[in-house]
Amino acid sequence: MASPPTPAENQPAYRILMRERCRIVYGHMPLPEFLVLLKLAGDAELLHPGLARMLGATAVIGRPEALDRLRAQETPAAIGRIRFHLGRCARRLDLPSLRWLVAGEQGPSSLALFALLTGIRPPQYRGTALDLPHDAKGFRCCRLLIEQAPALRRPLRLLAARMHEPEVARWAAVAEAWSDLCAQMDHELPDWRAEAREAPVLRSMLVCFRELDPACFVHSSRIAA
Repeated sequence: MASPPTPAENQPAYRILMRERCRIVYGHMPLPEFLVLLKLAGDAELLHPGLARMLGATAVIGRPEALDRLRAQETPAAIGRIRFHLGRCARRLDLPSLRWLVAGEQGPSSLALFALLTGIRPPQYRGTALDLPHDAKGFRCCRLLIEQAPALRRPLRLLAARMHEPEVARWAAVAEAWSDLCAQMDHELPDWRAEAREAPVLRSMLVCFRELDPACFVHSSRIAA
């Protein structure tokens, strides 16, 4: 990947490059000018935050097929960079997990889940283990993570057995109910892979996990022991 251009003196603090018919913004673009850029974009063009993160850019705008081409071109180099950044920790991740880390659809919940399942905190993640999914959009990212990185299915099953640990009890409850959550999502959103719309019942189920008191799990486990 070529380094982003450095603005010359008295020039704007940003640059716009064109690749694969995508507009790539580097640097600080004032909001009024960014809004003009969005207005110039075609109806079929999208903002892609994940690709912007991969390229170290401020924003990337393009048609879906063009964005896919650009992401495919940049993924190998991005995997190399994340391996270097993680150092020895990268050896614990297989290629699909690394690919998700640099190119997958992500949100606070899926990044939190990745950290819990791998013991590796993604560099772009600034949240905590309390970042549970609270709607279909958040759960969709978590589900895509498990689907695209199959090696994490076993750690997900192991997580379900950790409800006696207060710091992960809520996530453990989510892991235990994973099949039920997926079944409900399939029922309400058969095309969930394409997009995440509102799913009222799934949302209600997810809210229940956020309201669970971890102390109840710890107390129950002590009684059982």
